[in-house]
Amino acid sequence: MKVLVVDDDQDILNMIHAFLRHYKDINIITSKNGAEAYQIIIKERPDLAIIDGLIPGMHGFDLCKKVKEDAELQKPPKIIIMSGIYKGLEYKFDVIKEFHADDYLGKPIRKEKLLLQIETLVGPLELQESSVDGIDEMPEEEEEEVVVGEIIEEKTVEKVDPEIQKKIEDMYSKCKHLGHYDVLGVRDNASLVEIKTAYREAEKKYHPDLFFHLGDDSLKDKLTDICSYISLAYSILSKPEKRREYDKMLALKPAIPAAGDDKARSAFEEGKNHLKKKNYQDAERLFGMATYYDGTIAEYHYHYGLTLAIQNKFREGQKALEKARSFKPHNARYLAELGFVYLGLGYPIRAKGLFEKALSISPDNVRATEGLKKIKAAK
Repeated sequence: MKVLVVDDDQDILNMIHAFLRHYKDINIITSKNGAEAYQIIIKERPDLAIIDGLIPGMHGFDLCKKVKEDAELQKPPKIIIMSGIYKGLEYKFDVIKEFHADDYLGKPIRKEKLLLQIETLVGPLELQESSVDGIDEMPEEEEEEVVVGEIIEEKTVEKVDPEIQKKIEDMYSKCKHLGHYDVLGVRDNASLVEIKTAYREAEKKYHPDLFFHLGDDSLKDKLTDICSYISLAYSILSKPEKRREYDKMLALKPAIPAAGDDKARSAFEEGKNHLKKKNYQDAERLFGMATYYDGTIAEYHYHYGLTLAIQNKFREGQKALEKARSFKPHNARYLAELGFVYLGLGYPIRAKGLFEKALSISPDNVRATEGLKKIKAAK
């Protein structure tokens, strides 16, 4: 399989290459220029292209649309558009609708998310034999024997200073919602020197290597995420063209109105109509919009997860249904559908636990009963 990766940031090219190099039969081609990338697509005919939205020569958004509308390409590649500027579900839907991308990936890039998107578009990836040495002795499903609600013995870890933990937790929770200027703690008219200085200070403050003594791996993971946001902010603000585009986006982007719950309800109701008509892609888009405008409603997440699962997007469906379950942990419908997702993921023991829990709450739950019958028939 040929995979073209297009980004003018060498670190991003190296990162994606590192993510994919352990998988069988993948030939990775890279480019830093949109016009050059178009010629590569015409000549090499890659199966998949992962393209940054803002690249020199020809913007990635325009490149995507040009490729998808090129009559000479009888089978254009699947295209994932990346962006560290345009983030959020509203941009994902715009990119897919207006530029005909197959998927959208916001930066910072998460390996698991990227691999999931690739497998959804082109099929399962298989690790090279040299990359799986030493793991074939791992138990296949021992962890799945854990019953829902069972207390698992935790490892003893070094006690973390509460002040350090609070500093990390606060920054982690803020990073996901802050703009690039706020991540670095600079004004929107900051000079390049000020931006570079702020970047170095932020790196010194949150770099994971400075906290090697922490026994809590979850905090180390959060520090890694924080540094990803810091690096992304610097990569955008330190490049004049990308900074201008980002500033333009900030000026044009409308604030989410106070009546966002009305938009959410409208999208949700329209999504249900499409779901009834089995227009699953439209339903997915609308339910996703509902969760974006109001992420506090369990039913929005439930329907979003249900629609994803119908399309065999089990990993994404799992996340949405788990979110719904976090709001209403004793909802039998949520538990039953989540059970079917785990069946789709190949975890029958975990699914069985969810079906049984659903029936303990609602003995007449048809979906949970169907799930248990399916598991029994498969034995």
